[in-house]
Amino acid sequence: MVDALSARVTERRTSGQSVEGLNSSSLLSATAVLLLLALATLTVYLTGGTQSAAPHLYYVPIISAAFLIGPGGGIVTALAAGLLCGPWMPLNVETGTPQDFANWMIRGGGFLLVGIVAGLFRRDINERIRKFRDFALHNPVTGLPNRAALEDWLAPRLGRPLDDGKLLAIVKIRITKFEEVVSILGYDQGERLMRMLGGRLRSIQAADEPVYNINHGRFAVIARISDPQEAVQIARRMLESVHAPILLDGIPVTIGAHTGVAFHPTHGNTAPDLLRAVSQATQMAVERTVDCVIFDPEEGELYRQRLLLLSDIRVAPRTGQLLLHYQPQTRLDDGTCIGVEALLRWCHPTRGMIPPNQFIPLAEATGLISPLTLWVARTAIRQLKLWQEAGIDLSIAINLSARDLDSRTILREIEGLLESHKVPPGKLTLEVTESAIMRSYQTAVPLLEHMAEIGCTIAIDDFGTGYSSLASLRQMPATVLKLDGSFCIDLSADARQRQIVRSTIGMAHELGLSVLAEGIETAESLAEMRALGCDEGQGYLISRPIPEVEFRNWLSANGKTPGQVAGGSQEAERS
Repeated sequence: MVDALSARVTERRTSGQSVEGLNSSSLLSATAVLLLLALATLTVYLTGGTQSAAPHLYYVPIISAAFLIGPGGGIVTALAAGLLCGPWMPLNVETGTPQDFANWMIRGGGFLLVGIVAGLFRRDINERIRKFRDFALHNPVTGLPNRAALEDWLAPRLGRPLDDGKLLAIVKIRITKFEEVVSILGYDQGERLMRMLGGRLRSIQAADEPVYNINHGRFAVIARISDPQEAVQIARRMLESVHAPILLDGIPVTIGAHTGVAFHPTHGNTAPDLLRAVSQATQMAVERTVDCVIFDPEEGELYRQRLLLLSDIRVAPRTGQLLLHYQPQTRLDDGTCIGVEALLRWCHPTRGMIPPNQFIPLAEATGLISPLTLWVARTAIRQLKLWQEAGIDLSIAINLSARDLDSRTILREIEGLLESHKVPPGKLTLEVTESAIMRSYQTAVPLLEHMAEIGCTIAIDDFGTGYSSLASLRQMPATVLKLDGSFCIDLSADARQRQIVRSTIGMAHELGLSVLAEGIETAESLAEMRALGCDEGQGYLISRPIPEVEFRNWLSANGKTPGQVAGGSQEAERS
């Protein structure tokens, strides 16, 4: 903030307009005080002299001078009032009777006392205002100027070209994994970390590049540059400074960080526009796990659309926009349909059908996946009940995300739904990717074991794309292994691929697991999977994901023999 204030003072000294404004304000205040003095003097004289109550009017210019000009102005005005209402003002204007010396001296002393007290009061108020302003413009933890100070600094500088055609760059750095430090070492060490990082960033910047602590764990630097690469160099210096280990409570801590860059006037002519641009660039750097991203307006629009989509996801389960499509799963030896996988679809009221690969990852990244999972579970279990009443003996598989395995809430809800609808738990299959299980292994395995104990089928989805080991696979409470669709590609032409699939199926059978192949889209893939001993399958050759009414028609026509349904790729529709 000192740098910012110094720059502001320097600008005022070099700007005739600012100095002229300051002089005009002082001149206006002095003129107002003189007019009030003159008015008080005239009133006292016209009302007959100091024998009336009119001399009290002098307190108005005295107090006004103290607040408008300062303590000195209040004292000078008080002295002037003492003289004007002193020996120069008669006690009685009509008779010309002069005042006693003691009389006007006491009155003048009173004026002077009021001027001094008002001046001191004004000084105290100014000091309090300064402290409040200082508090409002600084982060209380790091002591660095905050976002309000940054906007205050930017406001007078935007909307006009900089000297020598330079760019004004904002470089923002976002500290990641800060919550891990707090959870392990506590908030006091977390605040100490922020102070140390703020000090480091301030020490590596030039005097004309102030560092702002614009939010919790987020710092920004403003710099005048000639070339965009200069801003990238600033970002690299900031990252190097932050990445250096910090000793906290005797523990060396390494902090992660990402940076974003935005330029004026290229990316905005107002402080909110520039801050929005640099925030989007930083968020993109975090999502892509790269060090630095320069704001791209086209990507910024996509990001804005993504946020709009995110707000719509929140209300989709409550407004009837969601629906389930069902993709049949069949035994490969005889083509009997044994169940379906319930796949979520979103029919947006204005955008139409939104592909799952657009909204599912977004929901997972923002923590909104659990309400969607719960909606899918509720709808699928209700459908199981309807099929049960209609004599359709099939199971339904639903997908669980890694976030769903972080707590017992979702699985407890699912257990309650099965009980309330009187649906046998064995008719519900919970599909979890191996990467999701390994990510939350300590919490996921006990929860899945509980669901297996009550009778639910546990399937490991997309097997072969994660990083689980054979030892961990042995400990997972699964009964079904779903091979990822990539294993079905070029089986006949790729001997190594074929051997990998054969070994995987054999390993699964040795562990007591049945194997379901995803992505069966050609008759050749179907034949190969049968030959390799795969138990079950699903894919576009059998059927694409279809609404429940169409599925019933398919079941009537193809319940025993898989029928080819043309069109599309499974990856485009699968959630």
